[in-house]
Amino acid sequence: MSVSLETSEGIATIQIDDGKKNVINHAVLDELEEAWQKASQDDAVKAIILAGRPGSFCAGYDVSVMTGEDRHASAELGRRGGVFAHALYGSAKPTVAVSCGHAFTIGAVWLACADVRFGEQGPFKYGMTEVALGVPFSDWPLVPLRARLKSEHQISALLHSRIHTPVEALEAGFIDELVAADQGMARAREMATQLAQLPNHAYALTKQRMRETELKVMADDLGL
Repeated sequence: MSVSLETSEGIATIQIDDGKKNVINHAVLDELEEAWQKASQDDAVKAIILAGRPGSFCAGYDVSVMTGEDRHASAELGRRGGVFAHALYGSAKPTVAVSCGHAFTIGAVWLACADVRFGEQGPFKYGMTEVALGVPFSDWPLVPLRARLKSEHQISALLHSRIHTPVEALEAGFIDELVAADQGMARAREMATQLAQLPNHAYALTKQRMRETELKVMADDLGL
């Protein structure tokens, strides 16, 4: 299994771990979508944590698919990652993402879609390398990225494919807080527990109103 789901004391933790780099392909997305559906529809779950493996939150899409000759295959894989991003960005339940390693392309987008984002100190890299790989951005990923990345960093991060250290990722807006090595999951659970105490109806409705326009842009681009 590449994706696991554990629920404890009202907190669901979805963890991506393929034992390697956490490269996103259709098999991983099958498991991720199933775990998300279970967590988001479980009334006992009050907040959701999305995490990767130590050393890699997500290395991005399978490059062999995204840069291959079959443009339909690359478009479909990209769209599926976007459908999950839309669900995460519009989640009625509080979401916390924790990066204990590298975060590239779709991994960085998923970080942007979470309500609160933690990263661990270490020799890790964050980046949106689509342009460098010859893949132009669609509208949908730019929605959460523009919302979370600081305006003065968007040109270098998105157009110039700049790679960021964890300290630089914090400054640019890829993450909200940088914690010591091996402390990411503990900090994420602490925050998720706090957010779980907020009245869910008020939280969900306020988020929906805050992001209604942006979610529609994503949905229209993704054909939802």
